[in-house]
Amino acid sequence: MPDGEPAPQMSLWRDTTFVVALVIAVVVALGFGLVVPVLPLFAESFGVGVFAASLVISLFSFVRLVSNVYTGALTQRMGSRRAVGWGAIIVAVSSLLTAGSPSYLALLLVRGAGGFGSALFFNSLLTLVIRAVPAGYRGRAVGALQSSFLFGIMFGPIVGGVLSEPLGLRWPFAIYAVFCGTAGVVALLFLPREAELDDDPETAGPERPRGIAATWATARRLCVDQAFLAALVMMAASRWSAQGVRVSLVPLFAADIGISRSWLGIALALGSVTHLLAVWPAGKLADTVGRKAPATPAYLLFAVFALVIGWATSLPWFLAAMAAYGIGTGLTSVSPPAVAGDVVPAEDTGIGVGVLNTAGDLGSVLGPLVSGALAEAFGYTVGFGSAALLLVVAAGFAMRMRETLPAAAVAR
Repeated sequence: MPDGEPAPQMSLWRDTTFVVALVIAVVVALGFGLVVPVLPLFAESFGVGVFAASLVISLFSFVRLVSNVYTGALTQRMGSRRAVGWGAIIVAVSSLLTAGSPSYLALLLVRGAGGFGSALFFNSLLTLVIRAVPAGYRGRAVGALQSSFLFGIMFGPIVGGVLSEPLGLRWPFAIYAVFCGTAGVVALLFLPREAELDDDPETAGPERPRGIAATWATARRLCVDQAFLAALVMMAASRWSAQGVRVSLVPLFAADIGISRSWLGIALALGSVTHLLAVWPAGKLADTVGRKAPATPAYLLFAVFALVIGWATSLPWFLAAMAAYGIGTGLTSVSPPAVAGDVVPAEDTGIGVGVLNTAGDLGSVLGPLVSGALAEAFGYTVGFGSAALLLVVAAGFAMRMRETLPAAAVAR
């Protein structure tokens, strides 16, 4: 539906495409969570050190980072439904080969290849949701999609840790392969063709230029738009803080102030719960008030939450700070994809989502490195302060951008 038309009254939960997309996301995220606690240990089982074990994780992230823009263009060529299905199947094959890896080098190669499939899957699934849902429901839709991933990732590690004891380190990867393969088949069979008519190669209009040069030309053209550029900065800042800092710096800080691993796990789980509680109201606000007005205070509030963690040196205050941190991640997670969906032309949505996720992955990769280096040199307060500063910058971009939600598209 064109963004300028009046938004129809609808229920997202009765939309077949949306519901199937959420189910696929939960299944894949549960599988991904299974292998999170096992992968470093599996790598070390080949007799390598900590650095080599970490390289397996970093290579997956690096391949995904450099693949985002290209897989976004590939989504436009294949159609969203096919890209979601084949992306999940590529990850399934990679995981199955990981389970059977005879050596560390083989593990490194097949896990790295999985990064390409992951980029194709996540970019195409987000593209599909953005394209299938009217603009007046886009904030809630992308928030729910992200929540479904978070739900799976929350519970997957618990199951993976338990399964690795009796079954060994290889079986979680085989189970992950089954999950991804099932998700891929479900996508190919049950995602309706009607949801991708505009980007289906069989029904699309005149063919647009293809190739790497044309893809990057489109990406550069999109970045000229001030609102899209604001979405990129917001995405990088949110992922820097939500994934990079929370996953890397918070556990180190907790150990430094004497928080046990058990309480750290509870604190991280608490942050995930408050994220889930905040994301739907944040999406509804973005769909009714607009993208700009809620984004600025949300990023400023998240900056405050990020900064105060450095002073939360007792268990009660640490738990409270992590609960607030989860609220911050939830409030800021919906704006960037919603803005991108508003301003990117429909025929370029795949590339736009690829560029957006590139910005997010850059935040995830650079966040631990920069914040960790600052914390080591100047203390944790400065490390967390770097995330807070970037969030303030994102708030500034949000404040200066135009409102992207068309007034006629607002759905109550």
